[in-house]
Amino acid sequence: MAEANKYDLSGQGGIQVWTNLPDGVKITLLNGAHGEVIANPHDGGFILVKFDEFPTDPSRVGTQGYVFFNEVRSAQD
Repeated sequence: MAEANKYDLSGQGGIQVWTNLPDGVKITLLNGAHGEVIANPHDGGFILVKFDEFPTDPSRVGTQGYVFFNEVRSAQD
């Protein structure tokens, strides 16, 4: 099985990586939620995510929501 590609969102280059995240990337939020990028306008502001897991609000599983750069802990394929 291929190793997952991790995207480095830290440091000065982190926002550039964020701006160019492709659809399908899995992200983990600081609050423990997990989801998949389904749309990225490539403006550096936000991405649209479909949530697979949302511990703080289980009613959000399966829903879509906008996520901002400062809410994300990690991103990988």
